Amino acid sequence: MNSKALWQIGSNTKAFTSVLLLQLEAEGKLSIWDKLGKWLPQYPAWRDVTIKQLLSMTSGIPSYTEQNAFLKDFDANPSTRFTLERLMSYVEGLPLGPAKYDYSNTNYLLAQMIVERASHDTYHERLAERIIEPLGMNDTCLPPDCPPDTASRMPTPYSTHSVLPKHLNKSLPRLRLSWAQGAGGLVSSLRDMTAWDRALYSGRLLPSAQQRELESLVSAKTSKPIKSVTADDPIGFGLGVVKFVHPVAGTVWAYEGATFGNRVLHMYFPKTGMIIALAVNSAVGEGDTLPDLAGTVYKTLSAQKAQALPRHQ
Repeated sequence: MNSKALWQIGSNTKAFTSVLLLQLEAEGKLSIWDKLGKWLPQYPAWRDVTIKQLLSMTSGIPSYTEQNAFLKDFDANPSTRFTLERLMSYVEGLPLGPAKYDYSNTNYLLAQMIVERASHDTYHERLAERIIEPLGMNDTCLPPDCPPDTASRMPTPYSTHSVLPKHLNKSLPRLRLSWAQGAGGLVSSLRDMTAWDRALYSGRLLPSAQQRELESLVSAKTSKPIKSVTADDPIGFGLGVVKFVHPVAGTVWAYEGATFGNRVLHMYFPKTGMIIALAVNSAVGEGDTLPDLAGTVYKTLSAQKAQALPRHQ
């Protein structure tokens, strides 16, 4: 591995999708309070769910990645080219759950569809024109629309997920990410991720009203709106972003995106502007230690900074 390595950034993609929708809202093309019935009438059972509920994970719509039929199909052939229609077929007809915090990748496939419907363009083109090109993120792409050398720059992904028994402790394809799309399908470098995170949290991408919406939180513990996180209520989900209390680093904006073969974690420290971005070429179902590793990096950097400060008697 080296600094030019590329990674499946997983659910870090969700913030890209949220930003696209919030930009469209700022332009008067939609409202995050719009209901699905307005934009996606082909899903009548979900017609009263709002865009904001999709983005804040409070819709009650089941996640397609939790369905046994999807996991079985993916495990049988991870190179399968999944269409949006096929992915949605795994959850169509399932009952709508309560409107409380419940992480669902289906929410962001629906958000992707709304981006395309409201902009009259493809999700890929909106990403390129509104985010990737303006920020100079030359290492970021949405498969299959990636440069020819992309796969060769990616460490082989490995799954240690028990939900994929045929591929347990085996490699997975680098660029077969059609199963994730607007919920987690982007490939990027840590350099690009750092540029993206700095633009995301500094407000460069959104007007102030939409930036506040992006950062509006619901408690992962109670599902109620919260102004910030605390030690007793440590995780708040925004619109594709997360604020949480790290046991070592304190209160940070962060997100760990995971595919079936990669994990990419970023942490942003509002007071200092510091960003920590980590990536590994493996995926785990339980026992994830990447946040602990980020804490070790933070302690190391803090100790080095302390040593570098001039001492006064």
